[in-house]
Formats: sequence, C-alpha cells, structure tokens
Amino acid sequence: MKKNQIQTLCRVLKTDIVHEAADGVLTPFFDILSLSPLMQSDGLRRTLREGAEAQKAPFLYSDDFECYFAGMQTKDGFLYMGPMCHRVLKGPDLARMYNRYGIRGGDYQTLPVFTLPQIRDMLLLTEMILDENTLGEEEILQINHILEEDGSRTRKEQTLLTLQEEEKDDSDAFRHSYHEEQLLMQAIREGRPEDAVRYAENMDRDSGQLSKDYLRHRKNLAMIGIALCARAAIDGGLAPETAYRISGYFIEKCDATENAANMLLYRNQAIKEMAGRIREKLSRPAASNYTERCKDYVRKHYREKIYLQDIADSLGLSPSYLSRLFSRETGECVQDYINRIRVYHASNLLLYSDRPLPEIAQYVGFPNQSYFGKIFKKLKNMSPKAYQDRYRSTEYNDR
Repeated sequence: MKKNQIQTLCRVLKTDIVHEAADGVLTPFFDILSLSPLMQSDGLRRTLREGAEAQKAPFLYSDDFECYFAGMQTKDGFLYMGPMCHRVLKGPDLARMYNRYGIRGGDYQTLPVFTLPQIRDMLLLTEMILDENTLGEEEILQINHILEEDGSRTRKEQTLLTLQEEEKDDSDAFRHSYHEEQLLMQAIREGRPEDAVRYAENMDRDSGQLSKDYLRHRKNLAMIGIALCARAAIDGGLAPETAYRISGYFIEKCDATENAANMLLYRNQAIKEMAGRIREKLSRPAASNYTERCKDYVRKHYREKIYLQDIADSLGLSPSYLSRLFSRETGECVQDYINRIRVYHASNLLLYSDRPLPEIAQYVGFPNQSYFGKIFKKLKNMSPKAYQDRYRSTEYNDR
C-alpha cells in the first residue's frame, strides 16, 4: 500500500482514512483516533467491508445523518474513508452522529461538508492512487443506489411526457457570483456540456441558502439552475419549445423526488441534454434563418396537418421559393423533413409507451396507419411492429 500517498490524500481530502490489513490490523492516517467512527465502530467497518466485498466498485454507505462512508478493497486488505458529511451537523445532531458510533462525551469537532460530486471525486482520486480500476463519474453513485435512475427510465418518462407537454418555469435568481454564473451560461450557449456540468458542480459548494430546510434548498437550487440553463440554451440557438420541454420535464422530476442526489442528477442531465443539442446544432452546416424557422414550425406543429402554404405565409415567402431554399440547404424537401420528425416521435412512442399503432400514427400526425407504416418502413427499413419487437426489450435492458 502506498502509505505516503494515502497520508497526503488524507490531509488533502480532510476526511479520515483507515487501512485494515488481511489480519485485521488497523492503520489510521490521521491523529485524533478517539473521534473517528472508522476506528471506534467495529459495526461500521464490518458494514463497509461486507459492502466492498460484494461489488467491484467502491462501496458507499450513507447513514441517517447524511454522512457518507466508503469502503474499497485493496491488494492487501481494505481502505475506509469518512465521515464525508452531505449537510451541516451542529449541536445535538453532531452529538447524535458521534454517539451512533460509540463516541460519547468528547469535544466533538465540526465536520466539513461535501457536495455529492466532491464525494464522488474523492473516491475516484483514491482509486487512481491505489491503481485500482476507475469507473465513470456517475457509475459509482448508481452502483451504490444513491442515484435511483438510469438513462432508459428517464428517456421513457420524457417520451411519455410529450403526450401532455407542460412547461413549468422558475424566475427566481441564483445566489452565486456573477462570474461563476456567466461561465456556466456561456458553456451552455456554446454547446459544451461537460464544461457546463463542471461549472454547475463547482457552484454547488458556494451556493447561498435558498431554504432553511436542507432538502428544499437542494431542490430549489436544482430547479432554478435548470430554468436558468434553459434560457441560456435558447440564447445559444435551441428552439424555445424544446428548451422549455426539457427544462419542464427535469424541473418536474426534481420537484417529485426527496432524494438530494437525484436532484443533482436531474439538474446535470438537463444541462447535458440542452448543451448537447446546441453542440449538435453548431456542428451542422449553417442554414439560413428561413430554413431554421421552417424547421421550428414543423417541430411545433408536427401533430397537425401541415401545408407548405401555411409555413410560407408564416415566413412571408412564396411556397415555391421556400421549397427551393429548404431543399438546397438541407438536401431534402419539406415534406420529407416533416415525415422524418413524425417518425422520430413515433419511434420513441413505440419503445416507451403502450399506445396501439393506430393511435401512435394518429398522434404524430399521419392520416392513417397504412401511410404511417409505409413512411416508417422507408426511413427505418422495417415496419413499426418489427421495430417495436426488435428494440423495445433492448432499450430497457441495455440502456
């Protein structure tokens, strides 16, 4: 074991680290042993040891006080970390936490507070120092069931939500520094999802208190962040109805959960999706404003009967000029684009909803099931039923 590196890591991370050898000998990497749950509680070490043995990834345990402890297997035993508090513990709460692990009557020290991304990064850094296999950023939290959801459930619920498309906006202001907020907004406008998430997580550490209740504070922080990011995405060129639909979905998810970790997950997913769509848009060859407005019209009205004359009238152009312009800039005619948008929405409903084929065809704007099947097969090289049978189970199992 790399004792010098672990000693340095313990000082940098400001949390206790204990190594347990195969013969049960404990090696602490800090000074005040009498106030360490890892040293004083056999039960806590047993929980961490058994959790680490049961999975290849580091085991992350959260107690009733939202203090996290981690256990991971090493080549010669186990390494334990904690407590890593997710909220401020003072007075009676602090005493109860220490008492929980058999530490009583001491001069209880105030513990530093970490955001969930910080805890995640602490584990990733420790893994790298130990030369263990390093997982992705969200994998550690998902494996330990701290994040309750995977992407397939989110995609399914987003698709179902389009049946009633409701947008809920929040106009409250963030209480972060102007500079930090602008970095986040600029990253979204420029289509840099990874940078945007990193800036958002950096801001979490210094956020002002948005509620006296801890969970309400986290919920407000996530929901306001999503609303602000939606506005930045619109500034970056994302269609307003798309930004509002994405933000409305994730705001609703945040409002419905009481899991602080999931609130952060939903906020980050909203940022990634909006900034990612802008990145895709920026990577495509630039089209004229008329072509983009034509696409915007189709995306808004794809469920209705769409006539080229109506689109042209809304843009102040003649239908023939709009048709030529659209074909020249996109390589497809307007009707083909309309069909492609309808098939895109239909394919999601085939995978994530229980609606019958005739109802799906009608919902996305096709005049009848026969024509729907013909266009779907042309674009997907298989019938709607074959597509559903082939991909539905894999969407749930593999994603």
